[in-house]
Amino acid sequence: MNRYELSTPTWLEEKLWSAYTGLMIFTIWFPYIWPVAYVCGIILGLMLARKWLTNTISTSIGVSFHQKEQLLFIDDAATLRMTVHGLNQMTTLGIPLSVRVTLGRGITFENGSSTTTLDIEPDEADVPLTIQAEKRGPVKMNECIVSARLPFFLGTVLLVDAVESLPEWTVLPSIKKMNVSDSKHYRVGDRLVKHSPLKDQLMILSSKSYEAEPAKQIDWYASAKTGRLQAKVFQRQNLDTFTLMLDLSGPLGNGLHARYEELIQQAAYLVSYLVKEDCKVELFINRLDADNHIDHLRMSDGRKQLRLALVRLAGVHESDRFVASKRFNQIIERQKHPHAEVIRIDTSLLKQMFIS
Repeated sequence: MNRYELSTPTWLEEKLWSAYTGLMIFTIWFPYIWPVAYVCGIILGLMLARKWLTNTISTSIGVSFHQKEQLLFIDDAATLRMTVHGLNQMTTLGIPLSVRVTLGRGITFENGSSTTTLDIEPDEADVPLTIQAEKRGPVKMNECIVSARLPFFLGTVLLVDAVESLPEWTVLPSIKKMNVSDSKHYRVGDRLVKHSPLKDQLMILSSKSYEAEPAKQIDWYASAKTGRLQAKVFQRQNLDTFTLMLDLSGPLGNGLHARYEELIQQAAYLVSYLVKEDCKVELFINRLDADNHIDHLRMSDGRKQLRLALVRLAGVHESDRFVASKRFNQIIERQKHPHAEVIRIDTSLLKQMFIS
């Protein structure tokens, strides 16, 4: 049975049951006032009917949600399906239903509101809901309350836990190109040579049959020699590994920077860029996890690594415990991959963006 709350007229409240019963027994034996007993009997009958209807509603009605997407980017829209169970029985009893849904901070409905009330039609058990992601981080549906209006003005039954589990989402930071004029510097890390090692012409290993690679990877010499279109094959090297250290501290090296959302967004872009270039990436964030360790996503590559990194960045919250920049740099020097190039995402990046 679902937990419910009952909104009813004052003269039909449960606490008056004993008063109506006593008044009916007392007045039925006296002339001239015996009609009062019949009135009390009618009221008691209505209270019994309301009790039966309330129990029927609380045991019959249920709501479930079916969602396809659990990961969203900022400004993404998603549709989930809300199914109301037990609607046929309510239609037989002539009880109209409505559902109020309230979303948490970070997502809204398509009209921009965080709360909506839906009148459930008798032949529409499935109702589509469209939501819009607006803020990075884990978000969820706060509440879903089913309202059933009883006949004969007996009141309204509110089912406050008709849903077994409320939908949840993770809103990922958007992946947008950095608005920094010398962004290639940040893509290749702190090395002295500023060209990217990913497509170094000196590291060409051989050629292969062309399979829709970018035009700049076509090996024209090999194509002319073989008579078929060939693509370059590059040799992998340790310069394809990167350590991204995301320092969200303020200009003085401690406290959370006022523009930390921009730093998180830039980190998301760099991870996405390097993973798409077949690089191996590890990510450090200057916050402490549940075990009082620096938040560290270990070295890996591929789509799974990108997904893990974006989810990790989406989980950063201003209430987390952050490590000062000086201490963070010392930890990175000890724990980073020995052959990886370091890319620092901190206040210096914001200064570069301001100059640009």
